[in-house]
Amino acid sequence: MELERDPRGEPATDRLNYTAYRLGRALDRFTENLALSHGVTLSQFLLLQVLGEGQPLSNAQLGRRTFVSAQAAHLVANELLELGLVERGSHPTNRRIRLIQLTEAGWDLVQACTRDLRAHERRLTEVVGDDLGNSIVGVLDHAARELAGGYFGDDEAEAEAVSRRQITSRPRHVPSRLAASRLKALDREAGGTA
Repeated sequence: MELERDPRGEPATDRLNYTAYRLGRALDRFTENLALSHGVTLSQFLLLQVLGEGQPLSNAQLGRRTFVSAQAAHLVANELLELGLVERGSHPTNRRIRLIQLTEAGWDLVQACTRDLRAHERRLTEVVGDDLGNSIVGVLDHAARELAGGYFGDDEAEAEAVSRRQITSRPRHVPSRLAASRLKALDREAGGTA
């Protein structure tokens, strides 16, 4: 017996946000399997991938770049430290900040995983075809920059987006200090107590 569909319904797959989330999940599954085949978790590999840009980073910077808290980045960095894939070093101007960078073993692992990822991306791009300029990564990166859905340091965009919410509690998202101060200013202005 088939249930009757409401005529107002439309497939979720017709919406970009749903399809992008679905694509993200599929890419995460592929990348997780790839990482596990090299002996690291997806979280560990994401941190290694960011460090694979060649710039030593603090836990706070790693957290922002891997979309987790500084504490979570610290825990993952400690796991990688135990595996000998990263090492801690001193910051050139601030003694309290410890920078994390790849070891030679870390570089070897990142390069091996990157080769596998590039092959997967090439296969995906070939399937998609020339319609997207032959670079699905470029198209998605361009779309992400245009939408700025993760804000990525744009405090104005973050404050403006948060100010439009009907539900103001979102446990997994803490606005940046600058965005939080702008939100308070907007609240004062709206309440007439500027």
